[in-house]
Amino acid sequence: MREYTVSEKEEGLSLIKYSSRVLKEAPNGLLFKFLRNKNIELNGKKADRGTVLKCGDKVAFFLSDETFMRFHGLKADSTGEEGKKDEGPSLEKDRILYEDDDYLFYDKPAGLKTQGDGSDRPSLNDLLLRYTGTEEGSLCRPSVCNRLDTNTSGIVLCGKSVKGLQSLSLAIKEHRIRKYYRAVLKGRVEGGRFVSFLKPSGDDNKVSVLDSPKNGYKEIITELQVIDGNADLTYAELCLLTGRKHQIRAQMAHIGHPVIGDRKYGREEKGASRQLLHSCRVSLPEDMLDGLTVTAPLPSDMERYLKRNGLRA
Repeated sequence: MREYTVSEKEEGLSLIKYSSRVLKEAPNGLLFKFLRNKNIELNGKKADRGTVLKCGDKVAFFLSDETFMRFHGLKADSTGEEGKKDEGPSLEKDRILYEDDDYLFYDKPAGLKTQGDGSDRPSLNDLLLRYTGTEEGSLCRPSVCNRLDTNTSGIVLCGKSVKGLQSLSLAIKEHRIRKYYRAVLKGRVEGGRFVSFLKPSGDDNKVSVLDSPKNGYKEIITELQVIDGNADLTYAELCLLTGRKHQIRAQMAHIGHPVIGDRKYGREEKGASRQLLHSCRVSLPEDMLDGLTVTAPLPSDMERYLKRNGLRA
């Protein structure tokens, strides 16, 4: 018999979800059978698979050692330790904008992927797991909750506990989190509200944008406020009222003002090694951290580009 105590970070998981994280190699049908046959008990009793767990609950697995280890998915090493964590890079502490037991908000540098892509390059998610000391196979795995393109810098919201992950994911899904970006755009742009319609365009990892509704296209809304500009460039703050893949990059290119340095939707620009787009501010709803607003400073490459072109940063 193996018994686990539900931690504060794991509170909020359903019994079946918790069981699937302990026995991660077991198919759902087998987990249902274990629950029916009381091979898995909650606080010494049979429990429904949808029961929501609380901190301090005891989940016991009445399985042979061979069966448990086979479905647990971790092998003990020669010292008897399981799932020992690899050494490697972690988060830069001076880039952490806010942290508590449930949340961590991070200022991602350009060039760092938000999530892994199967390559050997570490992602922000990998660094988060190392920073929190999360072992492989841990029942609660901290994770990023929103994505930024690799060459876009700025704020990424991360959940460290089940409560944090669920709260952030729901607020993002319901569009209750306001996200603001700074961008350098080609040409002179007037401020205002831009409404378009967006759809993934195929296997080239791009999207297409139309001015009018069409089957398969989803509405995108962006508000733009000009900070400074000249005949050739506009430095602007943009607020996403919807959150779609490549929304700012594709929509600005569609109206004829691509983000400077965006090789996917615009063109290569001298003095810009990447798209000059930065997630600068995020405002949470009142029921999350009392409506906290977090800000990330403008990265140095954008500051230099603005100054070289006579615009105030």
